[in-house]
Amino acid sequence: MFGDLFEEDYSSVSNNHYGKGKKLKTKALEPPAPREFTNLSGIRNQGGTCYLNSLLQTLHFTPEFREALFSLGPEELGSLEDKDKPDAKVRIIPLQLQRLFAQLLLLDQDAASTTDLTDSFGWTSNEEMRQHDVQELNRILFSALETSLVGTSGHDLINRLYHGTIVNQIVCKECKNVSEKQEDFLDLTVAVKNVSGLEDALWNMYVEEEVFDCDNLYHCGTCDRLVKAAKSAKLRKLPPFLTVSLLRFNFDFVKCERYKETSCYTFPLRINLKPFCEQSELDDLEYMYDLFSVIIHKGGCYGGHYHVYIKDVDHLGNWQFPEGKSNLDVNLKDQKEEAIDDPLMILKAILLQEESNLIPVDQLGQKLLKKIGISWNKKYRKQYGPLRKVMRDILIGSLFLQLHSQIFLLSSDESTVRLLKDYSLQAESDFQRNDQQVFKTLTSKSPGLNDRPSCPHWFDINDSKVQPIKEKAIEQQFQGKESAYMLFYRKSQLQRPPEARANPRYKVPCHLLNEMDAANIELQIKR
Repeated sequence: MFGDLFEEDYSSVSNNHYGKGKKLKTKALEPPAPREFTNLSGIRNQGGTCYLNSLLQTLHFTPEFREALFSLGPEELGSLEDKDKPDAKVRIIPLQLQRLFAQLLLLDQDAASTTDLTDSFGWTSNEEMRQHDVQELNRILFSALETSLVGTSGHDLINRLYHGTIVNQIVCKECKNVSEKQEDFLDLTVAVKNVSGLEDALWNMYVEEEVFDCDNLYHCGTCDRLVKAAKSAKLRKLPPFLTVSLLRFNFDFVKCERYKETSCYTFPLRINLKPFCEQSELDDLEYMYDLFSVIIHKGGCYGGHYHVYIKDVDHLGNWQFPEGKSNLDVNLKDQKEEAIDDPLMILKAILLQEESNLIPVDQLGQKLLKKIGISWNKKYRKQYGPLRKVMRDILIGSLFLQLHSQIFLLSSDESTVRLLKDYSLQAESDFQRNDQQVFKTLTSKSPGLNDRPSCPHWFDINDSKVQPIKEKAIEQQFQGKESAYMLFYRKSQLQRPPEARANPRYKVPCHLLNEMDAANIELQIKR
């Protein structure tokens, strides 16, 4: 179905790769646009790769998967710089995945390219124009990664995160002998036709028994004859991440044609798998899973389009809605917009909220984005000149801070910035009447959605386009021609460290950090 997809050659992709039937790379004339207000990056569609983009975004927003991949260094995977050397062993697929994830986290562009990744798959231009099934791609990609990571410390990455087991049992009603067979799974495939939802499907699969009697007896090896028996299945081992594939596509044997099942099929935001498991003596929390990704298919069984709803577990994106920005009266709104035009006022407002009026420079840009809903690069760069230092994904000019040294003090290594003590004591008294009211608004803790730690941040990622959605929007994907096709759950007990929150640089290897920082500077020069 996928041709030579994922047949990795450690000795590299040679220059002859671009022969007959292969695509030729063309250098873009214009640099990609910077990130939109969500501060998240989409992925460009190569013609028919929406299914690939949706799966890659799901893996990218699975931080445990992303960080496990990042933990594999060049000493184990090799280097892309050596891929053309005949004796070099370069594990191209995981290296290209690492690089893509780093770009999605850190590169200031609205959408990343998967050209280098699909080149490592061995795809032709025809392959990129053809749409395939995302469920099949998920299995093939995992298999390719397992093969590629053999002999490294990440050899069990897929097994550790996604592998589960099911036990099938047949119990003889006569001698009570139990015949048992165990099978592995990386995803659970569940029926949609004539089933109300996921929990109903799991009940049918792992609670209901199939009885052998009358004209359908079971041959018992111990009894050595046909007997009555009962067959059942249970989940024996649950993985940290549970992938569920919905059987939306069926075959009509009367009409001899495929069709898509569009009936209502519900699935919960949190599910308790305890009733479906073989062992049930553990605490209920051990069986609780939270939904964090829904891959959606729009169209019929012979074509369509994929996009994905994703929960931003680490709060990397700017999740807010236009209606949340207009709580002030018109005059105050106009005054606030005027104040926002002054970067000094914004930076002072941010620093006054920080303990000791001190903040790491690489966090200042994100604080600014969260405060006013737009990055330094988009709002202030044109007026205040070129930027000297790349700060995470949002750019702040440390040169600008140095030019205002009577207000700001930049540490010698440019890692932190402080509001000078004498200035901070007088800051609020410098703002009179309406200006003081605006400044108070700027320095107050925002009641917006971003500041609600318990509020789930969901985004609709549709190739290059990324937009925030409310959790309730998921219910719209229960049925219809546009409906859920794959579900991804994570164990509720999995907790993210505080330092990972809103920190796209967390656990990214130094060589990739340096590459992304250099690429951001180059992008700014080109722009």
